[in-house]
Amino acid sequence: MFVMAFAVARPAPGAPVEAFATSEALDNLAVSEAQTGRRQPSMADRLAVAQIQVLFDRAGISPGVIDGLDTARYRAARAAFLKLDGGVVRLGDPASLGAALVDSGGPAFFDYEITGDDVTGPFAAVIPHLYTEQALLPALSFVSAREMLAERFHMDEAFLAALNPDADFATAGTRIRVANVGKPLDRRVARIEADKGRLQLRAYARDGALVAVYPASVGSRETPSPIGRHTVRNKAADPFWTYDPKGSSQPGLTAGLLRLPPGPNGPVGNAWIGLSQRGYGIHGTPEPSQIGISASVGCVRLTNWDALELARLVSRGVVVEFIE
Repeated sequence: MFVMAFAVARPAPGAPVEAFATSEALDNLAVSEAQTGRRQPSMADRLAVAQIQVLFDRAGISPGVIDGLDTARYRAARAAFLKLDGGVVRLGDPASLGAALVDSGGPAFFDYEITGDDVTGPFAAVIPHLYTEQALLPALSFVSAREMLAERFHMDEAFLAALNPDADFATAGTRIRVANVGKPLDRRVARIEADKGRLQLRAYARDGALVAVYPASVGSRETPSPIGRHTVRNKAADPFWTYDPKGSSQPGLTAGLLRLPPGPNGPVGNAWIGLSQRGYGIHGTPEPSQIGISASVGCVRLTNWDALELARLVSRGVVVEFIE
């Protein structure tokens, strides 16, 4: 089953959109201007972008991790949203953006109280780098409640920590500010485009309507993704993963195949959608902040939450076309 249900106290529709003030205490993620030669965004700047990212998320245009940064990944999501929206929402106009947030589910952020289940785990003490060592673990679990909560609310973990600098994420009853993301999509997907140039995966319904857009990492020139048209062959939530020493980012560690346990920090994350070209698929990742930035080893990588959602919406035989 591909179901992720969490009981959280969300703000009521129609609640006012919050205004954020600059806070130097929160703005601790920026690299110094002396190192980069560019002005780094303040937390107020990042929250302004993050509100727009939340709106994208609700519209089915995944921003990947909500991090409040104006990156190529953000600009690609923005272009997809503007095309879908047709210019109704003026993202640069606070009143227009605020109205769109209210209409789509309320304020972009809300206060969440960490529960006992959130901090119970089980969590892994550490995830080793080598696949041969990962194979010895019972599961490739989250390493902390903070990492788990960041993925639940589609957030960059460092951004979540900066937004809640005094929070004890390991203690039940702690209240934290999190992104008020969209509800899971429920429209079936009949066709998928994996756009290598835009680093996007676009999903369409049978009538041609756009269902979702996801940022994606695709194969590099050295380890390319497939070309042409393929179909979905199978899918699995929380899959085991087979390490092949001849076709991996860590070649030659064993003489034969090796099975790794499931978990969000496994090589394929929480979901696998296998393609008709064997060995290739669409899957999750243990590094959501790298989606749309770093290349994959041939497959198409999405954030875990996007991969789980897409797996729930597709079935065997759905066409996947790779666009150069």
